[in-house]
Amino acid sequence: MDVVQGLVFICLFLIGLCAIAHYFRNSPLPYVGWVVLFGMGYGILQKFTLTDLPWIHLTPDVILYIFLPVLIFDSSRHLVLKVAREVALPSALLATVGILASMFVMAVPIRLFSNLPWIDILFFSAIMSATDPVAVVAIFKVFPVPEKLKMLVEGESLLNDATAVILFSLLFERVIHGHELIFRQGLVYFVLAVAGATLIGIAGGWGCMILLHRWKVLKDHFIAPLMPLLFIYLVFCAAQAWLDISGVIAVMAATLAMKIVSARYPQEEMPKHMEREFYRGFWDFLGELANAILFFMLGAEIGAHSNEVAWRLLIVSLVSLLVARSVVVYGFGLLFRLLRIRLPVSWLHVLNLGGLKGALSVALILMIPKEYAYRNTFLLAALVMCIFTLVGNTLGLRAYLKKADLAEAG
Repeated sequence: MDVVQGLVFICLFLIGLCAIAHYFRNSPLPYVGWVVLFGMGYGILQKFTLTDLPWIHLTPDVILYIFLPVLIFDSSRHLVLKVAREVALPSALLATVGILASMFVMAVPIRLFSNLPWIDILFFSAIMSATDPVAVVAIFKVFPVPEKLKMLVEGESLLNDATAVILFSLLFERVIHGHELIFRQGLVYFVLAVAGATLIGIAGGWGCMILLHRWKVLKDHFIAPLMPLLFIYLVFCAAQAWLDISGVIAVMAATLAMKIVSARYPQEEMPKHMEREFYRGFWDFLGELANAILFFMLGAEIGAHSNEVAWRLLIVSLVSLLVARSVVVYGFGLLFRLLRIRLPVSWLHVLNLGGLKGALSVALILMIPKEYAYRNTFLLAALVMCIFTLVGNTLGLRAYLKKADLAEAG
């Protein structure tokens, strides 16, 4: 494919995304669901009829170093720090101990109803443990929801993603490369990954904002939105590629450091409302584009590989996912009561329904090498889980919020 063909293909692809966004804006199936179908159609055409269509493939490194930082940055920048601190403990417990419990609760029934090895099932469970609050946050804009509950959902999702990526990295080495997994080494890696990446992220975020302040360009329409993005990529590469620790944690820490430092500057130096909206629009665009490309790739990969569908495994995996989420959320609700952390039962219902699967799970599943024996099975299972939660959980959450009394926790 030459340069002109590539450019034409990219333009047509983006026009297709715009058309989907326009015509299916009010559809019960979320926008990304239609993007997946668009991708599946492309993959099927490519395989069976129009074999001259460009073959699209994103290498694991492209997904890891290009898409992942944008997705994490897009999630991190929405946190309101003052409120997030109030829900830090329940968010952290759900995203660490909770995610491990969820993995095992999900893995047991899959093992009972399939012949997949334990380690591979845990690998898949780690991938599907990542949550995506984007659709939930969009619903929160329609219904009146306490700010503390919003931050609980977003904070849990953000920390959840970080833990899921670290577990994915550990199990990837065992499942794909055959390296022995030792609990003590895994625990040491986890602690170092979190601590080291946090320091790198804080240094990068602080350095970025100091530079913008010294240059007096906090209101510049070119430099101000671009510099944070560049520093996000730098801290991710420094942590992930050079130091072999968590790039995801580094990006989160950098984003939060930027928010903390910027909050201390005099108001007159900060961007005005219109400028802030411009910056947010720029970052929202990048996040939505990354989401769309990844879901299109998931559809194209599935469409291009015709395999026998293991219906029993798909159904068991989906039910296991939903049960695991419920067990963890309501089980930890009881634990929070013992710890005197007051979360209304209505909030637990929202947390349970808010466990949507989205772009991060798709990104991780697409990073699995094509040679891996269960790749196509996991691709299809991930698609079913993502679409079901994006449709079913979203509709369920909307219906619940219409009648729920979301009283502020004391």
